[in-house]
Amino acid sequence: MDEARVIQIREPYDYQRAQSAVARAPMGHVVTIRPPTRSTEQNAALHRLLQAIVKARYKWAGRTWSIDDWRAIMVSAHAKATNRPGEIVPGLGGEFVVLRRSTTRMSVAELSSLIEYVTAWCVSNGIDLGETK
Repeated sequence: MDEARVIQIREPYDYQRAQSAVARAPMGHVVTIRPPTRSTEQNAALHRLLQAIVKARYKWAGRTWSIDDWRAIMVSAHAKATNRPGEIVPGLGGEFVVLRRSTTRMSVAELSSLIEYVTAWCVSNGIDLGETK
């Protein structure tokens, strides 16, 4: 068993598969059980919302931003709104870096909350979401 194995629990049989994999694992291997991370559909939904903001050429802090920039802005705002503030640390070049949770590591529930937050923000700021559905 040299490669990682992921078993998503969707039906009772999956418990048996997981138990069997654990029983066969060599000593020293690691078992992790965690909630599922965001789905592909959720990722696409968030991307469509961020694309709508970019397409609207919405200005923040005096300029327009890319999808990646808006993702960082929204993740930061959502974290603050949900009392999960990040940390501001000095960067290697003397700059400041805001550390926040990456969307790739968010659970389904966390990304759902972020999508709701971004949707509400878009609606309250007049961003056309007609093409995002």
